[in-house]
Amino acid sequence: MNENEEQQTQHQNQVAENLAVGNAVTSQAQQNAQNQYYMQEQETSMTEAQLDCKTTLLNLYHQLRQDAFQVGEEGGSEWCEIRDKKKRRLTDDGLNRIMELMSFYVNKENLLSNFNEDQINSIMLRFRLAFSANILMRYKLYFRQPSFEECKVIFKDRIGEKIKLKMFAGELAGIELEEEKVKKELLSEYEDKLEYEIRKIKEEKTKEMLSEFELLFEQLSQLVYATLNRAWKGEERGSIRRHTNISEVVGIKPPQQTNQGGLFKWGRK
Repeated sequence: MNENEEQQTQHQNQVAENLAVGNAVTSQAQQNAQNQYYMQEQETSMTEAQLDCKTTLLNLYHQLRQDAFQVGEEGGSEWCEIRDKKKRRLTDDGLNRIMELMSFYVNKENLLSNFNEDQINSIMLRFRLAFSANILMRYKLYFRQPSFEECKVIFKDRIGEKIKLKMFAGELAGIELEEEKVKKELLSEYEDKLEYEIRKIKEEKTKEMLSEFELLFEQLSQLVYATLNRAWKGEERGSIRRHTNISEVVGIKPPQQTNQGGLFKWGRK
């Protein structure tokens, strides 16, 4: 091999080596970019999940509606409406008002705030006083009252129970009673006070609804308190910041070492 051919071969090898190094650098850069994008996507997903309040509020909405959380045959789960809507405690207006109130406290803005203990206690005190006063002053807006039709059904059921008791009492005494006659006698007793009895039933059912107030009040207060505590001394955003720093450190990889000497191992000793 003459001198020109040897120089040409060295030049070709040098070009091939440069191309190989360039391709390796490009490939490493692409890999690093993909890793960085993946880490950023993971970090964004975790942050969004950590600050997501929509799921919490949606579950609260269904719970206040007294919907049932059921698991399907195929393993999926969903909220199903309560079958007997007469058992619902809250009105639609009351439910919407509560959700409006809770969305003001349970949100990512509060999660990312910086509250000290005195501020949290002060906010909770004002919330509890204002909320309890509003419900007590406007309980008819919040709590469902039985309709006249519902009261009629309850009244008829009570009359039916009294008829059964009188028939049973006659049976024990050895007296044969006619059910229709017993029914007429009972209805005649209530003829002059039917309006009173219906009103009494309505008041009783309303009191049953209002008896749920204390427990409902404590549940909502606890949810607000838990949200505010996550923002104690900026802990929530501090947690996100620490996670971001850890992700950045984990995402940094030392550069991979390439073989020295080029494609054909020139210069290797």
